[in-house]
Amino acid sequence: MLGNIKYYVVTVVSIFLALAIGIYIGFMFDAQDIMMSQKEDIVSQLENSFNYLREETETVKKEIIRVTKEKEQLVEFNRAVYGELIKDRLSGIKIAVIETSDDYIYNNIVQTIELAGAEVVSITTIKDNFSLDLDVLDRIFKESKGVEKTEKDIVKQVIDFITEGIIKGEDNGLIEILAAEGLVDYTSNYAAPVDYMVIAGGRKGKDYSRFETIDKRIIDICKKNEVPIIGIEKEEVEISYIEKYKDNRISSVDNIDSILGKVAFVFAIDGRPGNYGVKPSAESLVPELSKDNFY
Repeated sequence: MLGNIKYYVVTVVSIFLALAIGIYIGFMFDAQDIMMSQKEDIVSQLENSFNYLREETETVKKEIIRVTKEKEQLVEFNRAVYGELIKDRLSGIKIAVIETSDDYIYNNIVQTIELAGAEVVSITTIKDNFSLDLDVLDRIFKESKGVEKTEKDIVKQVIDFITEGIIKGEDNGLIEILAAEGLVDYTSNYAAPVDYMVIAGGRKGKDYSRFETIDKRIIDICKKNEVPIIGIEKEEVEISYIEKYKDNRISSVDNIDSILGKVAFVFAIDGRPGNYGVKPSAESLVPELSKDNFY
């Protein structure tokens, strides 16, 4: 009897073990089928995504080519109409240019001014070493003016005299001495009064006080003498003065090295004051133009 029970137990265990093995094997086959199906789905999705990205890439490439071509055409168009648009618009105006640093040179602005019919009376560059040695400035000013005492702020005093001389067309001899000492550069002469002043700024260094001692003094002297002044700057400069020009309530162009900046510059002088360009302080890219501007 005991042997029969053992037989039945072994038989039952064997049956359940066989069932378990069968279920396990069946599950494994089903799992493999599911995994294969999932792999196929993933591969299909990846292929679809790749095809979509490839199509998008081709679309973007075509758009880049189109935009690049359109940009080139616009540049050519701007060059073609630029000269006619500003030609003789500033006829008879005498303009002086003061560069308040030798970090950025603005010689190309002369061509724009002359194309617009105006005359560049002088170009003066205040060099970076201008305010480094106050004793030298003090000595130069005393010698050129024949005085024994100078004001406490000698930089301000010298800038005031330079600006006054340029505005009034008075050759006071100070600029020539400063140039001989390597503190300024200049072209032309100072024998004729000016109708308009251009101040060209922007810096590479971090001497933020230079604006207050030089640029602002020039602006204040121009306002005192009721001579309109416009501030200009290249699009790419390390330290921008454009916000400060705007804060001092003068017209400005922050991309004078572009054709659109040159157009804005001429129209601002020609009775459309404002702050133009591409930087955050700009009110618009260019002054509003009417159809009369194209005839």
